[in-house]
Amino acid sequence: MDKDRFLWGSATAAYQCEGAWSEDGKGMGEWDTFCHSEKNNVNPVTGDVSCDHYHRYEEDIRMMAEGNQNTYRFSIAWSRIIPDGTGAVNQKGIDHYNKVIDTCLNYNIVPNATLFHYDLPDALAKKGGWENRGTVDAYAAYAKACFEAFGDRVPLWTTVNEPSYYTHCAYAAGNYPPNIQNFSRRSRAAYYLLLASARAVAAYHEKKYAGQIGLVHDAYPIETEENDEANRKAGYNAELFFNKWVTDCCLKGFFSDDLIEKLIECDIDLSFREKGDDLIFHKGTVDFLGLNIYDRQYVKPYQGGKTEIRMNNRGKDNKVRAGMRIRNWFETAYDENVQKNEWGMEIYPKCIYNELTEIKRQYGDIPLYITENGVGLYESPDRTGTVQDDARIAYLSGCIDYMLKAKEEGVNVRGYYVWSSLDLYSWINGYEKRYGLVYVDYDNGNGRVPKKSYYWYRDLIEKYSNHNEEE
Repeated sequence: MDKDRFLWGSATAAYQCEGAWSEDGKGMGEWDTFCHSEKNNVNPVTGDVSCDHYHRYEEDIRMMAEGNQNTYRFSIAWSRIIPDGTGAVNQKGIDHYNKVIDTCLNYNIVPNATLFHYDLPDALAKKGGWENRGTVDAYAAYAKACFEAFGDRVPLWTTVNEPSYYTHCAYAAGNYPPNIQNFSRRSRAAYYLLLASARAVAAYHEKKYAGQIGLVHDAYPIETEENDEANRKAGYNAELFFNKWVTDCCLKGFFSDDLIEKLIECDIDLSFREKGDDLIFHKGTVDFLGLNIYDRQYVKPYQGGKTEIRMNNRGKDNKVRAGMRIRNWFETAYDENVQKNEWGMEIYPKCIYNELTEIKRQYGDIPLYITENGVGLYESPDRTGTVQDDARIAYLSGCIDYMLKAKEEGVNVRGYYVWSSLDLYSWINGYEKRYGLVYVDYDNGNGRVPKKSYYWYRDLIEKYSNHNEEE
């Protein structure tokens, strides 16, 4: 991989796009079980088929290449490699991802592989999932199996996708499996998830593979309603809550004293920590940080009342305003001057500049990748069969402009990935919330139709590449 070449690509995740949920020796994943149960009652659809990327990866990767993309971020399904989470490796799973990786290379696309993207093997979930320290050992063994199978051809690895948002949904909001609402249990699961990441990073470095390994963080720049002392304190609490517990750990190798003090103050049980863990975190700092940036967190001081998390997974049919109140920390503020999509996400492209420059301010010249950036919309083709997704183009264009501005000012950003390569299963949001550069016609054989944004992105990459060559 040419380290001086800027990477332009798009991203998917295994459960969201692959389908083939029970083929070729794959084990049950936690989302397979959830989507087949009565608990999946908000948008009761499954990822059993989704856009069938498992069988159509060659077509999809070819379309990426035809769109001038030079990298593809995808995730490996743990339950395809080790069906029960522990034990023997499933050779058919290895064979599948070998084909995906080789197809990327055949099209001169840099593969960027994520080891864990929300999809825990169900056998491990039944043993306590990420609340069980044994899952850390199981993950370390799984990571090593992937490195051994694919490490010769994959130059970019990420250990975990969005430890903050994943554990927030799974263990605080309770709308993702295992559907728990308990902050002490969230803290335990989050700690073990980061410990697992550190174990994988150390293992990768120990074997001296030629590539680099990082972690993907769902990053939020924090802004406050006012600029007085109370708001500044609320903003710092939000920074701890959303960002610093992840970034301090994976970039510095330890948790901040302010975070630990705040958790103890709130009676969060931290008895799961063990003495030897500090060395693991220290050895497990990353080579780069991936940032999934969609919007900001706009907050104000805690006003009183119990902790409450309000999620919008119904889009235009939602009756509740998305937001949260975290007792004694902060609560959501609302800026009526900023446009929002149907799910309550702010259309605020400057968030990408604010977060990139803030990461550099706090952590220095760490290499950064925008590993996800996108917007969910309701979409359908027009009479000509084209999806005129001008709202997506406007949002992405603004975000990319702000990213390049940060890059010009010295932020070490090395790549950008649109979420998502094509329409796919949007977790509990179902299929109506579309993010893709390529439209998927789920009712007619999963046909692929490039959207207007696909061609816009193709031309933007070409223009950027030509400009850099001229310089």
